[in-house]
Amino acid sequence: MTATVDQDTRPWLLSDRAARYTARLLVIVAWQLIGLLSDRIPTPVGTVQFLIDEALRGELWTHLTWTLRRATIALTTVLILGVAIGWAMGRWWRVGAYFRDINTILLALPAFIWALLAAIWWGFSEVGPFVVPVLAATPMLVASTFEGAKSIPKSLMDMSAAYQVPQRRIFTTLVLPAMAPYIIAGFRYAVLAGWGALSLVEFFASNWGAGYRAAFWYDAGNFNGLMGWGVIEIAVILAVDRLILERLHRWSRRWQEGTERW
Repeated sequence: MTATVDQDTRPWLLSDRAARYTARLLVIVAWQLIGLLSDRIPTPVGTVQFLIDEALRGELWTHLTWTLRRATIALTTVLILGVAIGWAMGRWWRVGAYFRDINTILLALPAFIWALLAAIWWGFSEVGPFVVPVLAATPMLVASTFEGAKSIPKSLMDMSAAYQVPQRRIFTTLVLPAMAPYIIAGFRYAVLAGWGALSLVEFFASNWGAGYRAAFWYDAGNFNGLMGWGVIEIAVILAVDRLILERLHRWSRRWQEGTERW
């Protein structure tokens, strides 16, 4: 009986999943031990207790909802602009020549700079939390979509034009399927960049949102509060990445893996 149990558990203990869970557990234990060195270092226990209190006060759901709504609007705009500009850059060389340097400059500028500029230009309005994620995330999607547009065989485009296939049909049946892996991969990184940019602009120039709440508790000297809101933001973006974006990425490349399963 014991031998059978050992044979059943041994493969799991040597699996990648076991390694991931072990690493997470070790991080939490190390975090708790480091937190005991100083009152200014938050601990897992203190952070969890703070999040419970924040939820009971009603602040957790209120401010997280504000952040999620802003992120949804901004990232939808990023998806539309990134695909449209990236496709146009790959399709028409003049558009590519015009936007290439601009996109490179936008890629090089950190979101921290945009967040500070937003605070100066628009103060605590809703303009900054919308514009900053768009500026920080769109260049990544543009660059990825541009590479996807260049990968479409020119012979297929020429044949479609020779047979006078409508542009809309070309785009939906040829262009989008060919560029889907590039678009989804680029959008995955754009979501991460946009989420971080939104957190920054909320931290510096907002009265609502997860970033604002983290800044509030930082100013109050409550480091468990600062860490708690950081954990919430990390948990949300990890859930979105693993449950949605990673599955979409695998689905877009299913033909390369020889399977159609998600």
